[in-house]
Amino acid sequence: MLIAHLGDRTHHPENTLAAFEAAHGLGACAIATEVQFSGNGTPWCHHGSQVTSAEAGISAPLRELKDKVVKTLHLNSFVQLVDWANLHRHLEWFVELAPETLAEKGAEIAIRRLVDEIPGSKDAFVLLTQDIRSLRLARSLGFDHVALRIPCVARCLSAEVVTLAPDYLLIEHSTVDCQELPPGPWQWVVHEINTAQGAVHWHHRGAHHILTGDLPLLMRSREASNVYGI
Repeated sequence: MLIAHLGDRTHHPENTLAAFEAAHGLGACAIATEVQFSGNGTPWCHHGSQVTSAEAGISAPLRELKDKVVKTLHLNSFVQLVDWANLHRHLEWFVELAPETLAEKGAEIAIRRLVDEIPGSKDAFVLLTQDIRSLRLARSLGFDHVALRIPCVARCLSAEVVTLAPDYLLIEHSTVDCQELPPGPWQWVVHEINTAQGAVHWHHRGAHHILTGDLPLLMRSREASNVYGI
């Protein structure tokens, strides 16, 4: 499948409901989002720790901003995402917690807060981090699916990764140093691929899915659409 990284950010502000809605309208099967926490501990859809708004005169880490300030900005809370996702249950969501977020908030507190925001089944949500311990914890707290971001292909051969057996492995395309991605109990997601030629190329090298920042372009490509079953 083609995974829209932060939604359709070609035509809308990234990581917003507008971008998610546009990606859904284009036919995306999955969307990847990143979550950060405000000074009140509320999870918000935001890529990167710094919030900058010239209009509001704000340039500060999200963790230092109170909710009453964040609500005046063009951001959507994680609970808003969940409410919208419940209306589009066929979509799969990759929810990323960055290493800095886990370190600042604490893995258990951060993951528990996300679990609390998702009522009922969490089957549509995949927790994504590069920390194996956090993914083990996520499974024990209720996430049915987890994804591990790895720095190189060799990492997937380590005992701790094999033991974890994540549902997905994410890898940056430029770090792949083998002709074909090795099989395992996981599915490979290669990022970030923003050309139809690249999407087809990585399919032939073993990628099950592509994380893209240019969903409109790939959706217009018959070749890319065909190989990823759209």
